[in-house]
Amino acid sequence: MERSIEDVRGGKIIFLSHCMLNQNAKVKGIAIYPGMIKPLVEVLLEKDIAVFQMPCPETSYYGSLRWGQVKDQYNTPMFRAHCRAIAERVLDQVEEYLRGGYEVLGFVMMDGSPVCGLRKTPQPDPLDSTWGGMTWYIPKQQFVDDSGVYCEILKDEVEKRGLSHIPFVSFPEVEDVGSEEDALSDIRTLLP
Repeated sequence: MERSIEDVRGGKIIFLSHCMLNQNAKVKGIAIYPGMIKPLVEVLLEKDIAVFQMPCPETSYYGSLRWGQVKDQYNTPMFRAHCRAIAERVLDQVEEYLRGGYEVLGFVMMDGSPVCGLRKTPQPDPLDSTWGGMTWYIPKQQFVDDSGVYCEILKDEVEKRGLSHIPFVSFPEVEDVGSEEDALSDIRTLLP
């Protein structure tokens, strides 16, 4: 039987932190767009780039009503195991796309996140203080030069699988960790 469908797929895919396509996954009070990060989506649409939305480790572990936390609070053996399981499934997908002849353009992480930050992540301020206890006492936080828990694990797994040729870039969660324009410029460098 002759088919009348022409396959026009572009064969290029980029992997995004979950909240870039679903701002509803953010901790309440920090969503910067109503739905998706519109300028990022527009850049990808312009170039006909397919998107893989990585699962959100925070939402799948703590749910949608969680409190904002710093990296130290997520940096537990149990949460790291949760992140490792997600990273392994994501990289299984990466390997399958590569095996199928697709081009994986990169990973776009969410800077400022305690979990998905690439270059910046929140920590207690001062650094030697401890976050924890009742919600009526929440100390200050600061952004430090470090990766979030999931991002660290994802980068380690990428290295273990020999996939370090796939670049990582980031988009800022808040203005304190970078500019959207700089991030979009970095993302454009990954695109054909």
